[in-house]
Amino acid sequence: EEEQEEDGSSDLKAQLRPSEVVDSLNAHIVGQNDAKRAVAIAMRNRWRRRQLPGDLMKEVTPRNVLMIGPTGCGKTEVARRMAALSDAPFIKVEATKFTEVGYHGRDVDQIIRDLMDISINLTKKRKTEEMRSMAESLVEERILDLLTGGPKNAPSREAFKVLLKNGGLDEQEVEVDVPLQADKGGAGGGIFTVGGNEGNPNMAAMSDFLAKVAAGGGGKRSPATERKKMQIKDAREVILEMELEKLLENVDLKKEAISSVEESGIVFIDEIDKICSSRDFSSKSADASAEGVQRDLLPLVEGTTISTKYGNVNTDYILFIASGAFHSVKPSDMLPELQGRLPIRVELNGLTEDDLYKILTEPVANLL
Repeated sequence: EEEQEEDGSSDLKAQLRPSEVVDSLNAHIVGQNDAKRAVAIAMRNRWRRRQLPGDLMKEVTPRNVLMIGPTGCGKTEVARRMAALSDAPFIKVEATKFTEVGYHGRDVDQIIRDLMDISINLTKKRKTEEMRSMAESLVEERILDLLTGGPKNAPSREAFKVLLKNGGLDEQEVEVDVPLQADKGGAGGGIFTVGGNEGNPNMAAMSDFLAKVAAGGGGKRSPATERKKMQIKDAREVILEMELEKLLENVDLKKEAISSVEESGIVFIDEIDKICSSRDFSSKSADASAEGVQRDLLPLVEGTTISTKYGNVNTDYILFIASGAFHSVKPSDMLPELQGRLPIRVELNGLTEDDLYKILTEPVANLL
């Protein structure tokens, strides 16, 4: 039964059929069927796009979604559960945290840079799982080398191998060369640290370069190590991490992470109504977090190229889901161009007394 459940979940992640996705969301979220269907269809369309030939794939762009509903009705939870189902790079941002370009604060390009950091971690985690079995066999050979002094002593090596597999040598102590931590003297570069905005790709590249110089030879020489004595059960984890790092050096993580963001990235922009100003007031707002941020979002949602420390990222095919309560303003108060870039509009219902009873009793993680 467990194997069937695993096959079912992996098939759901691979196919993303809307009806199955909605059923999966129903296990966690009460009501809001329109929002669930809209997001499920948007995700299915991403999957269908990837099945097209290369020349047609470029012509199909995602249909971005605008979710409108009162606070606490489940807008954010729908998007968060959706991202967990698809294993896609997903980021949730608050629209009010950003300021117009030229003002002090974070500009909207930082959204894509943060999404790239998430994608790098996801890609690294996925590749690590793929290579784990290979790395574990290498760890065993490394430990046997430490115990026997090398591969020459074959008879004793076989005896140690049997003991090692049975766990009879877990308490035995060995000396292991462990890489020195690079961040003892500062953020990634020891005495060579660079000030400025961390999100700036030029600053990040300069910090990486200085860190490599500090390590010696621009990163060509092997990193400095220190010898530590530890038990084999502890050394196994340390050596496994070192072997995985060596295997990952042969994989182009940046290229895969950029492709993952461009093809399946999801950006959820919450509280988008807070950067709108009512059309009833003729005077322009001087708030640096208001309409100027909407203007900066326009090229991002429409499709542009953002420079990150991992390379240039094209936002043409990233799915954008925006949400807001729209209590004091209306969706029509947004910039007309931004409204046009969010073609699918879903209205979520406020929660009733019956919904509260269902929330307490129906979801998988209910309180009762």
